[in-house]
Amino acid sequence: MPEIKVSPPRSAGWDAVGPDPLDRLIHLSHLMGKDSRLVQPGGGNTSIKVGDALLVKGSGTDLRTITRQGFTRLSLSRLAGLREVPDMSDAEMMRFMAGCMLEEGPAPSVETPLHSLLPHRVIAHTHDVATMSLTNIRDAEAERLVGELFEGRIVYVPYVRPGFPLAQMVGHMVGRIPTQAVGLTLAHHGLVVWGDDAKECYERLMEVTNRMDAYLATKRKARAVRRSARPSPGLAEVVLPVIRGALGTPERVILHFDDADDVLETLARDRMPELVRRGMATPEHLLRAGRLPVWLDFDSAAPQDQIAKLVRRRLTEARAEYEEYHGRHAGAGERPLDDWTKVVLAPGLGMITAFTDKRNAVTANRCYRASLEAIVNAEAVDRFQFIPEKDVFEFEHWPLERRKIEEQVAKERATKLLPRHIVVVIGGGSGIGRAAARRFAEEGAHVVVADLNGDTSEAVAAEVAITYPGRVVPAAVDVRDDASLDALFRQTVLEFGGLDCLFYTAGLPPRFAPITEIRREDLQRQLEVHYLGAVAAIGRAAAVMQRQGLGGSIVASVSKAALVPGRDAVAYGGSKAALLQALRVAAVELGGDGIRVNAINADQVETPLFLQFVKERAASRGVSVEEQLKAYRSRNLMGATLIPPEAVADVAVLLASERFRFTTGDILTVDGGLPEAFPR
Repeated sequence: MPEIKVSPPRSAGWDAVGPDPLDRLIHLSHLMGKDSRLVQPGGGNTSIKVGDALLVKGSGTDLRTITRQGFTRLSLSRLAGLREVPDMSDAEMMRFMAGCMLEEGPAPSVETPLHSLLPHRVIAHTHDVATMSLTNIRDAEAERLVGELFEGRIVYVPYVRPGFPLAQMVGHMVGRIPTQAVGLTLAHHGLVVWGDDAKECYERLMEVTNRMDAYLATKRKARAVRRSARPSPGLAEVVLPVIRGALGTPERVILHFDDADDVLETLARDRMPELVRRGMATPEHLLRAGRLPVWLDFDSAAPQDQIAKLVRRRLTEARAEYEEYHGRHAGAGERPLDDWTKVVLAPGLGMITAFTDKRNAVTANRCYRASLEAIVNAEAVDRFQFIPEKDVFEFEHWPLERRKIEEQVAKERATKLLPRHIVVVIGGGSGIGRAAARRFAEEGAHVVVADLNGDTSEAVAAEVAITYPGRVVPAAVDVRDDASLDALFRQTVLEFGGLDCLFYTAGLPPRFAPITEIRREDLQRQLEVHYLGAVAAIGRAAAVMQRQGLGGSIVASVSKAALVPGRDAVAYGGSKAALLQALRVAAVELGGDGIRVNAINADQVETPLFLQFVKERAASRGVSVEEQLKAYRSRNLMGATLIPPEAVADVAVLLASERFRFTTGDILTVDGGLPEAFPR
């Protein structure tokens, strides 16, 4: 074996941590969670034994952010009963562990039995790239390498399914583990390291992984990697909506797109199409990144419609291959999974990951990035291989995990109007748009808040993201400029993968002038925002929706002025009436694609724009603002003075939802009841 030079561990801030054992375990957890080479988001595990209590990372927590409340507290004496159990189902194990809990807290993770049966005070379990690289090869070669690298300080454990089977195997091994051992490498499942305290555990963890990394560096031969050219402009805008449409039934998905240079270079390597077909890096990666990626190879110089057809065909073929695999292993009545693939690899374009939301799609990306690196490393050492296909199927259908997914889907359907939808709100920086951005997010959507004023769109997005992190992004857009609109829809597709709803509520205050005095520039200014910009945005949104093939919804705010002529408002009213007619034409043209187009007639809504309108109208009539508002209140049937913008946002959300799935070409009023504005 070549000489291996291991870098000394870097400072880890232990001096700033107090003596409390749990505080030190939390520090260890954070160090691990923030290092993507040790664990991917949500993965990994830590624990400490204090008296008769086992404190172990709870199910559903994240090492990056875990707090004292994130650890489950269980009785070690009760858990010791696991040693005498010959067999136990997952459901039985979870019920048993629930009975061992000492207080309320997160549910115990499936790794709890492993932590309880190992007789060490502090334990850390990682899915680090180095261990995955050395244990995703032939068993005999992996065991030999671990033995040579660590001379008994790390013990190799052949693969067995995580949970009770793994804990049972390790429990039987405990008496045979050498006294000098500081950890275990678990085939296809990561690394376990222990210590008397959290600091010692971390130092050992870094020593072991650094030594593996140093060895791998000596084995990675310098080889010529085909440099991959940057994707042609616009290619991702074509491909991503097609992928989202193909993967988005029956439940929509959100995409994450990664075209970083290192990804493109890895995908350009020789034999990668065959290597990625061999599997993932650990069973946990199956849950987060799926069974196998879909490989898309196409000529990026081909016409866009041909590329779209090819991508659809390849995804259809991949789905058929998945169903054949399912048929080989499924029991009677066991149906294929809806989320059958989560990673799509397109050489020359990048990596696309699909999940229930953006944060999970990013997690899938990070997990598969780790898998890709492990594949390349394993090939440099020996031959990359994963667990047998039947074990993959068993883990992919693991009842504990599938139940969580099914419960999430059921909860979304029961409580959200727009789960996993992607919405662009143009005019989202204030008023109706601001209220709509929040309402769309509340109903499960991912939202792009677009406004002429980039600062206000950023402020609204930041405000909404406090409650709905990862699901709201800002964008600056000038609807009078085609390049700016192109950039907005490009950003939306690259950020989330497609589009399900456009809510257009951009507006300008009117300039009041009689028709004998109105200027061409006044007409043009109103038309640019209320008509020309709206039609341009609608056309771009519809093109994305057509590419997806999932239907969609377009909603625009036209106001009372589209229906009721107002003195001195020819520029404003004319532009809004033109928009209403454009929406009706769009409804006729797009109905065959399942794209619904509707309008909202909102009046007297408490927005900065309307309040400015009131001031100008009051000034033109020589009355006070209060008198003008009183006049507005007297003319509507319900006596409304100012209507909250949330009322309009509610209608926009409903029009975008399945509750209005058979409604198109319509106009709904939110005005307190103006008889002259009744649309029918």
